[in-house]
Amino acid sequence: MQVLPLVRPLLRRFKRENAGHIAMMTAMAAPMGIALAAVAVDTASLHLEKRRAQGLADLAAITAAANLDKAEEAVRLVFADNGIERIAVGTLGSDGQTRWHPGADPATATHRAVLEPGRYTASAALSPAQRFARLPSDGGDRNAVKVTYNTTGTRYFAASLIAPPQIAVQATAATDTGAAFSVGSRLLELDGGIANALLRGLTGSNVQLSVMDYEALLAARISLLSFIDALAGELDLTAANYSEVLDAKVSVGQVARAISTIGGIEPRAATAARKLGSQAGGANAATFPLSRLIGIDGATARASVQQVAAKIDVMELLTMGAILAGQGRQVKLDLGATVPGLLAVSVDLAIGEPLQKSPWFTLGEHGKVVRTAQTRLRLVAEIGNDPLISGVLGARVRIPLYLELAYAEARLKSVSCPTGRPESIKVAVEARPGIANLYLAEVEPARIVNFANPAPRSPARLVQLAAIGVAGQAQAEIGAVSYRQLVFDAGDIASVEARKVSTDTVVTSLTQSLLSSASLEARVELGLFGIPLVILPPNAMALLGQTVGKASPALDGVLNELLKMLGLSLGQAEIRVHGATCGRAVLVQ
Repeated sequence: MQVLPLVRPLLRRFKRENAGHIAMMTAMAAPMGIALAAVAVDTASLHLEKRRAQGLADLAAITAAANLDKAEEAVRLVFADNGIERIAVGTLGSDGQTRWHPGADPATATHRAVLEPGRYTASAALSPAQRFARLPSDGGDRNAVKVTYNTTGTRYFAASLIAPPQIAVQATAATDTGAAFSVGSRLLELDGGIANALLRGLTGSNVQLSVMDYEALLAARISLLSFIDALAGELDLTAANYSEVLDAKVSVGQVARAISTIGGIEPRAATAARKLGSQAGGANAATFPLSRLIGIDGATARASVQQVAAKIDVMELLTMGAILAGQGRQVKLDLGATVPGLLAVSVDLAIGEPLQKSPWFTLGEHGKVVRTAQTRLRLVAEIGNDPLISGVLGARVRIPLYLELAYAEARLKSVSCPTGRPESIKVAVEARPGIANLYLAEVEPARIVNFANPAPRSPARLVQLAAIGVAGQAQAEIGAVSYRQLVFDAGDIASVEARKVSTDTVVTSLTQSLLSSASLEARVELGLFGIPLVILPPNAMALLGQTVGKASPALDGVLNELLKMLGLSLGQAEIRVHGATCGRAVLVQ
């Protein structure tokens, strides 16, 4: 019996029949589809978990940067508010070891957050990895926090086959800190005669203000934003950006006129500023770049000025402008007999340039520096001689003094808001005063302008008569000191409180120290057969030394008054913070 003919029809029928194929294919593919669906669900779930973890890390970093002194507690609260109560929080120390918050158990915790406090520098010249530098948790220079958050992901279908993965995310947030500060500026009583003479010499104009005018200017304070806007109007640069205004060259007269137009300024101060503007604003008035007076980053100048809301003192602004206008020139002052105790006083003054051309007033972040200019001052005073020796040595004694005063400088150390609130703001400034050298010596006035070389000195000629001369020389010095840190709080900034830094070798009177150590030598000019025609009394040099020494208070007064106007002091730097902000904590790269 042949089977094949019977089977062939069945095979042909089987080939033609297609009922049930889908069911079979579905049965075969279902396990693979279920497996793929499980993987897709797990993958999507892990992706969502990582996004949520990144969001939590971002929020934790922002909160920590806004509360630098309580960063760990702030991070714990962020996670607790988002339903994560059991989390181990720690801070990475400068030694690379993590110090965990009390009670934290990182070995068993499924959620761990490690904080790195540090300093963030927003500079396109640095790679993202170089912009953040880790600092100790108590470092005063901190302005940023990096948060590394680790947690265990969840697998809903493949947990029995594949271990749950670890999710690790990072976020860095920083506060936009800034402060406006100045060095060496002073708000002290002014003598109208000395102030007028100095401003006339520096600006090359006929300044004649009364003491009441100066007092009104001393009492006035304006906002930096209002001043720059008013000056833009005075210079007809109303459509320009702040960078163009800061690059402009201005005169003291233009600065004064701009001040007089600012709304809200006290009327007496506005009148005095207007008067100074007309007196010092001629066509030939000396000018200076505004950027040498006020240092702000031009690209973000307006935003920075608005944020910091700095207040500046009108008289300081005008005085420092006059100093910049007179920089590089020699100023001659003849004070005549206006100083009690002195018969006549003349002054030759030269103002140099601070290193790196730093401004007097700056607004910026960590590391910004302000400096006063180097100063050389030659003062020649005449005093009345002691009656007991005036018949021999003349009725007047001449005292030539030469003062070299190096710049004082300050640099911004840090700006922080420990609690995240403006009233907790702290500004740390490092400062050091200039070095002072005072000589009893002769110096040619024309030689003091050349700051590249020391001015040649020779013994001072105190008495120069036909028959006899007396020369003397002495030096008194205040030595260099290292930087000292000054901390300003919100109250100091609001009142523009001044802080002083003095040298370690403070002297009550540098002039008195100088004159008391002076060595005097008499020289008889005329004689016959070796016999002098003039015989000095035995105690003549002692009496002359005492006479010269008694003039030190009056000489101190002249020197101090001139240096006050220049924003300087012997061996002392005076620092002010005019405004500061911590800004908002924002995510950075």
